[in-house]
Amino acid sequence: MRVRLLGYLGYVAGRDILELKDARSVREALESLSELGALRELLYRKEGILWEGVLLILNGRVVKSMEESVGEGSELVITLPTAGG
Repeated sequence: MRVRLLGYLGYVAGRDILELKDARSVREALESLSELGALRELLYRKEGILWEGVLLILNGRVVKSMEESVGEGSELVITLPTAGG
């Protein structure tokens, strides 16, 4: 599956696009990603609880459950909220 990290997340991970081979759910994909740099601190507010500001989009739709299945052709886009003026 392909994971796209937008904005600051890509900067922290050192790349914007990653390929994951063993993830079977959104939760497993996020657990794999949390091992890259400081992504764990950006994605989770405490152990196992995703920060409510993280937006997850799987195959073009907003993720409703961390247990949603992912497969070889899936694309997960992850972004943080931004503010501007």
